[in-house]
Amino acid sequence: MNTSEQFISALLEQDNKIISEIYERFFPKTLKFVSQNQGTLDQAKDIFQESLLYIIVGVRQRRLKIICFEAYLFTISRNMWRRELELQKKRVMNQRVETLVDKEVNFAIFMLEQEQMELYREKFNLLSENCKEILSLFFNDVSYEDIIKELLYANINTARQRIFKCRRKLLKIIKSDARFNKIKTNNDGI
Repeated sequence: MNTSEQFISALLEQDNKIISEIYERFFPKTLKFVSQNQGTLDQAKDIFQESLLYIIVGVRQRRLKIICFEAYLFTISRNMWRRELELQKKRVMNQRVETLVDKEVNFAIFMLEQEQMELYREKFNLLSENCKEILSLFFNDVSYEDIIKELLYANINTARQRIFKCRRKLLKIIKSDARFNKIKTNNDGI
């Protein structure tokens, strides 16, 4: 059993010794990120706890496979904190018409967003290396001129056509997965 599997088993079985190790090893990174992004110690603790809960729910309900526990946990924590910051900004901007979002609904939305990202990443990795490369450049707002130089395409039309074909292929792969309709239905319901 590798380290990631040990940590996941510990969470599922509520093994306090290993859970304490998880906190000792991985919480400082979350604390540092939250602190550097307008957060407090208590907020970092809450985010870290919710991230662990997300992993437990994901493994139990969706049979989530986690290859690198540390990286996955930090990604979840970072995304949760960014979402919390967005909600804080919205609350400040809409002080008069503030709508408090129930934490369970907020958590459900976050889980849905994570499922979407996981599905996207999984299907993205099924593309050819060329498609992955060109779409990575395109999604990172690299200009067509720079894409042409980077990938040695003849002209802008060639680059546009290749991007179009790769995006269409990615969408087709995503939409062919049964999880897509489930996520779409859940997204429409929230």
